[in-house]
Amino acid sequence: MLPTQLDAEGVADLAAAHPGWFTTAGYAVPPGRPQVRLLGRGESCAVWEVEPGLAVRVPHRPVHELPLGLDAELDLLTRVPADADLAARPVAVRLPTEGDPTAYLVSTAVPGEVRAPADWTDELLAALARALARLHVGGRTEGLPAPAAPDPVAAAHAARDWWREHEPGPAAVLDPLWPAVLRRSEQSLPAFGSVEPALVHGDACLSNVVVNGGVPRLIDWEWAHVGDPARDLAFSGGPVHADPWYAPMNERRVRAQAQAYARERERLGAPVDLGPLLVRREVWLLHETFFIQPHLHRVAAAATDPARRTTYLEAAAHLRDGLERWLG
Repeated sequence: MLPTQLDAEGVADLAAAHPGWFTTAGYAVPPGRPQVRLLGRGESCAVWEVEPGLAVRVPHRPVHELPLGLDAELDLLTRVPADADLAARPVAVRLPTEGDPTAYLVSTAVPGEVRAPADWTDELLAALARALARLHVGGRTEGLPAPAAPDPVAAAHAARDWWREHEPGPAAVLDPLWPAVLRRSEQSLPAFGSVEPALVHGDACLSNVVVNGGVPRLIDWEWAHVGDPARDLAFSGGPVHADPWYAPMNERRVRAQAQAYARERERLGAPVDLGPLLVRREVWLLHETFFIQPHLHRVAAAATDPARRTTYLEAAAHLRDGLERWLG
């Protein structure tokens, strides 16, 4: 069942009917009708901003297809350290019922703008690393499912098998580089013996980071879980990159960001071994940029807008070329 698709007027009606949203977020209830504007539309939700500072996320796909339930996402936002200034503060959630398919998640709005990967300086990447360190050290994980020990080889096989079973056409793009990806995953196995699981964002690519006054904050927490902190660092980018998700980062930039992360962990009393962290970061980036290729081809095939189709095909080709250079 597709949730009710709300326009600006519908969101304004909702906000007017729920003055407690504003007081929960620390705002005075605005006089008159709330002012609403569309912030953006992602792969799962449309996001509406309600002045003076609420965000209402409305799924545009059935809620059972979301990576994380809206109620679970709200719970995860409560687990982000409130004093770390990392994310939105949770406000309210509604799940659909048989009689009313309306569904939404309400939080505070996160100030800032998404920056193009090429605009991410070393200083900004270091700031993001410090923010991630505060999340990984301070995020509360009690009561959440304990993760299995991460195994990059098993993860690679599982991802490839899923694509081959469910989307055999797009999955064909994985075949040429599969042996090299598997070999690199096997070589990384010793580094995965030292993982200390933490609350991770799960999709900390640069299109899910907004920057305001030099301060990066994370949005779109639908992939959050307990897992390997190196995964969050990996999604900043590296030798394989593509707009609008991953920044071009040579070995020096990757190491500098990881060192900023390690220094912040040290300051917080939770040191991390830099060597294994860098190995795992590399493999998580490899998996992300390799296995996103069939997704990009699938989206391109379904696109009715020629420009959108071209954008996704070009991104897939750019990633393929980068992977070929990286893997030799």
